[in-house]
Amino acid sequence: MGYFNILDRISNRADLMERMMRKLDVREAVTQMPDAPSVMRNATFRCLSCGHAEECASWLDKAAAPAHAPGYCRNRELFDFVADA
Repeated sequence: MGYFNILDRISNRADLMERMMRKLDVREAVTQMPDAPSVMRNATFRCLSCGHAEECASWLDKAAAPAHAPGYCRNRELFDFVADA
């Protein structure tokens, strides 16, 4: 994988994670956590290593007002945690 492919992957996954947090209405809660920079970094790494990017993008396009991230989402526990707080 070339340098620009890696940058494209990082950018794509950052966009997906941002869309997911906004779709679930948890973005503000995640960014307000006590150790938000570390939480965001770990969430980003989980998203970056996920193999469901196309499925995720499709789900984000179709889901109207979901209560939870899809089962394959590697950040589902985090998003559920902050949604329940």
